[in-house]
Amino acid sequence: MKFFRYKQVARLNFIGYDDELINDASSYYNTKFKMFDNNEINTKLLRFRIDNLSDIKLSQNAKLILESVFISTVHDESLNIKHNSNIILRLKNINDSKCFNSDNNNYSILFSHCFQSRDVPGVAINTYSFDRGLSFTNPSPDKLYNFTVPNNFTNNTIFEFELLYFMKPGINLNVTDKANFYKFQCYFIICDVDEEELISNDSNTVDFERFKPHFPLKRSH
Repeated sequence: MKFFRYKQVARLNFIGYDDELINDASSYYNTKFKMFDNNEINTKLLRFRIDNLSDIKLSQNAKLILESVFISTVHDESLNIKHNSNIILRLKNINDSKCFNSDNNNYSILFSHCFQSRDVPGVAINTYSFDRGLSFTNPSPDKLYNFTVPNNFTNNTIFEFELLYFMKPGINLNVTDKANFYKFQCYFIICDVDEEELISNDSNTVDFERFKPHFPLKRSH
């Protein structure tokens, strides 16, 4: 009899000030997107480098799980927000995941949400803070925000995110907004699954001494 043993094999941490493209003007650009008013959405491309991941070997059952993320609002020097509340975060490294988008874009949507707005004391009327950012923690990592990854996923050293903002009319992102992206944070867990024979050799009794009690178990069919 076989059982699955779930295990965490790595954590990936991405911090905005490590973005290799933070000063690259070409990493701030417009993305074509289906919207009712045919506007384009401004995008910031973030590139991070993590070495030595190739030492971690994965099976065909590996998953990438979003643990938490912080996305900052983008504002000008007068603290006026430059975009509307909607944001989308993509990871270009998981375009082959079993994740399908209504816009038929190849890159999986990691996270999509709206900033919550509130009045900012001491600034102009109709200026909103959107709480100056969005902080999210996955409430159920074993079920939510899970993405299938191939067994060669840890061969990557370069990870690229696309952060999409629904901009206000006539306003675009540019390199002068880079201070807002220093605050970006994104954390992942890589989990894998081991198949193990848990039946002892001399009987039909499950040998529970062969696994730790804190690992959740799921019987195979």
